[in-house]
Order: sequence, then C-alpha cells, then structure tokens
Amino acid sequence: MSFKEKFIPDLFVPSVLKIRPEFFIENGIDCLICDIDNTLATYGEKLPQKDMLDWLNAVEATGVRIGLISNNSESRVYTFNTVLGYITVSRAMKPAKKKLLALIEQMDRKKENACLIGDQIFTDVLCAKRAGIKAVLVRSIDTRGKPFLRFKKHFESYFMEEYYKNHPRY
Repeated sequence: MSFKEKFIPDLFVPSVLKIRPEFFIENGIDCLICDIDNTLATYGEKLPQKDMLDWLNAVEATGVRIGLISNNSESRVYTFNTVLGYITVSRAMKPAKKKLLALIEQMDRKKENACLIGDQIFTDVLCAKRAGIKAVLVRSIDTRGKPFLRFKKHFESYFMEEYYKNHPRY
C-alpha cells in the first residue's frame, strides 16, 4: 500500500444514516467499529439520538457486531455507551492501531471482516488502513467551535480529491 493510499477511505458517505444496514453483510463485514464524536453524535450530545439508535439497532439486526472506539475520555465513551452496551475503547490514540486490533479481538471477530467508520482521515481512516481493515469516512456532523478540526479538513481535501477520481461525488 502506498503512502497516499493509507489516507484514502474505501467508501465515503455523508452520514452513517445513509448506509443501508445490509451493506455490511453484503460486503463481508460482520464487525463494525464506530468512532463516536462527529461520526455518531456531536461532541455535545451525551447520548445517541433516536435516528442513530434506530440505525445501530438495524445494523445489529443483520448480525453485525458493533463496537465503539474513541480518542476521547473514558467517561465520555462510558456515558455515550450506557444505552448501547457495546464493547468500547477510549483513549484509543488513533491513528495507532493497537487498541483497534485489540477491540476486534475482544469482539471475537477477524480483522478481514472488520470496518471502521469515522469522520477524520488522519485518525480514523489512517488507523483502519494501518490495521488492515476497511475504512468508511463520513462527513463530520459539526465542526463549529472546532478550529483545529476545520484546519485538518483543509488538508484532508487532497486525499478526498484522490478518492473522487475513482468514486462518485456526494
């Protein structure tokens, strides 16, 4: 894998809610690892919203196991997970792959059938690629009040242009 390929997602969608739950099974994925902040919820949302809960439940109903991974604190991940009950990892240090691979193993799944969904190329996509799993990128839910995140998005645009050379634009 070239240096550039480590930063290009396998799939980009505007929101996880745009992914049909059956997509994962159809693509050989039985282990879905989700980033929390700006992927499933805004930083300010302590719990998942109803539409996100419905989507997560529909994905689980297909037989896919779901886990949560975050660079955020244990208390943030624990609070968000109280209504979900998933296996979680906090302070994951993404793009480091060690905790991601440990989470997949803890979920009793194989990395060949795993996928990470997140909103950032330099943490989520790179972590997935370094771990050898599929990477799905979603648009960040909310970047207001996050100047560093908006700054990083500027640099991510180069890799998104590379992605769009072989994929349709949303």
